[in-house]
Amino acid sequence: MKNRLIVLFLIVISGSLAFAGLNEDYQALQQQFQKKRMLVRSQADMNKLTVEHMVALKKLLNQYEGKKLAANEQMTMAEVLMSVDDLASAWDILKGVSNPADPEKYNAMCARSLFGLGKDVMAQTYLNKLNHQEQFYGMVNFGRAMSLLKEGKDREAVPYLKAVIGVVTLQDIYRIYAINALVTFYEDGGKHAEAMKLLGKSAKDSTYSGKARLELKNKEAAMTVTGKKCMNLQGIVRGFNGKAPILFQDRGKVIVLDFYAPWCAPCRSAMSHLSKLYLEYRDKGLDVIGITRLYGYYDDGKTREQNIPAMREANLVSNFVKEQNLSYPMVLLGKTDSLQDYAVTGMPHVVLIDRKGVIRRVFTGMYSEKSFLAAVKKMLDEKAE
Repeated sequence: MKNRLIVLFLIVISGSLAFAGLNEDYQALQQQFQKKRMLVRSQADMNKLTVEHMVALKKLLNQYEGKKLAANEQMTMAEVLMSVDDLASAWDILKGVSNPADPEKYNAMCARSLFGLGKDVMAQTYLNKLNHQEQFYGMVNFGRAMSLLKEGKDREAVPYLKAVIGVVTLQDIYRIYAINALVTFYEDGGKHAEAMKLLGKSAKDSTYSGKARLELKNKEAAMTVTGKKCMNLQGIVRGFNGKAPILFQDRGKVIVLDFYAPWCAPCRSAMSHLSKLYLEYRDKGLDVIGITRLYGYYDDGKTREQNIPAMREANLVSNFVKEQNLSYPMVLLGKTDSLQDYAVTGMPHVVLIDRKGVIRRVFTGMYSEKSFLAAVKKMLDEKAE
């Protein structure tokens, strides 16, 4: 996801340029990679494209190294330097630019480079000059928030995340990412009511597309079970990797319920981490249970079959579990009751249950692994009464 957002940032920040020399070459390169990005279908492909893009940008820099640039090429050179994370060189060029043709873009580039160089006060001055309802303002705030989150400075990132959400002209992907980050921040701090309030308000916000509002509404619905007593699994038709506990309450253990589907790539990626987590903490009272159900079709990225009988699907799931080589038990459900009990609206969907049998956290989508691990460890340190 982060690599995808970085590529999108480079595309968004590219304005209309004059077609001459460096400007023309850079514009052609950006258009080329924008077309390639539209064909990306997996995270692996996105990672490969990001590396390829970086190599092409550095080649472009080498091509123009030492050449005298026209006035209208200076900002383009600064932009290319920023794209390869040479912020110091970019700022050296930007501070010498007078009367930029696009002041909004210029101020955005100055703010972004200065934030990256740790000159926050100067950066904020340029950020404040931007139109607070335009994309440049949103993208600079987004970039700053992501940097702070990466540094573990979640609280400092909050005002920037809120600013991103307020830019209604910004693409939904950035605003939703900011909402999810804020929800995680509130949940980490035990402020569930604030998280739900933000989701409820955002799900009704007409400045988002219908698809985005549905995504937010589903996340809100998924988190409604937080604070409730856990519910036992219903309708298990087959178990894998040993016997999974069916009765949860009064067991005195911390339980991770991982609702997944074989075709869910993020679900598959998370399984190896869950497997290591279970091996590390099972002796300290951790249970992990993988849960899927009969769908009438099957797809694991390699095998795809539709309109299949339950026995055939169960066998395919069994093979899938063996291929994943996981340490924790998994179950196959024959009906949707338990998915409804835990308000499963999409995948991934992970539920954390504490030693008292209370649902403490729900993680959905591309959730924060750092927050997830912190929540698990915190509950393991607690004692059941």
